[in-house]
Amino acid sequence: MSELKDAFRFTPPPPAGLGAKFGFYSKRYGTLHAAARFAATKFPPLWSLIGPTISGGYRRKWAAPAGHKRLLNLGGGGNTIEGGLTVDLDPRADSYVNITRTLPFADGSFDLILLEEVLEHVNKAEGLALLGECRRVLAPEGVIRITTPDLDWMGVGARDGSVDCDLINSTFYEHGHRYIYSRRELLAALDRAGFSKSIHSTYRAAESVLGYLDTHAHRFDHAPELSQYVEAAR
Repeated sequence: MSELKDAFRFTPPPPAGLGAKFGFYSKRYGTLHAAARFAATKFPPLWSLIGPTISGGYRRKWAAPAGHKRLLNLGGGGNTIEGGLTVDLDPRADSYVNITRTLPFADGSFDLILLEEVLEHVNKAEGLALLGECRRVLAPEGVIRITTPDLDWMGVGARDGSVDCDLINSTFYEHGHRYIYSRRELLAALDRAGFSKSIHSTYRAAESVLGYLDTHAHRFDHAPELSQYVEAAR
């Protein structure tokens, strides 16, 4: 796991100042991609029109075989990872990808997949299809880590009064959420998608392959227990 920590870490913040930021992203993505990315952050609808083409070059370089482990951060937005590939509809991601469609990657393209607080943003049928696509693009023995709101934790908290009712309603009806999983239902979905060795983990669990990349609770200032953490193997 220390090897992974050396290989994959979150991208540091860009330098201050518009010119310095543009230089930072131009070096990472190329001038055209960086300019289009900046324009799309100001006018988001633009990215759905130009994003697939403009950011496709950066994504395609990941299609070639590599002599190192490859990590796919699905739906990560601007929370990009050095050494990995972050895809999303968000122009701040490395490349535009619609996760409700067939993923634009060959079978077995990645060794690791991170799906942090993403699965709840699509409906149940789309979620199962996405998990199937994740299994397809994972290499044999590849590992996926999923975090998503924990219906069991909210249910217990609702009964004993330890979880605020507003938090539960916010989790269900805000943030673009479409389906909230119980622990049993998430494991069942992974089983239906063909994964094996599915186990529940905890926030930043030391024994986890990808747990060190858990950031949602910290970034959005919520109790880590609001989410469930699951890892599964292909």
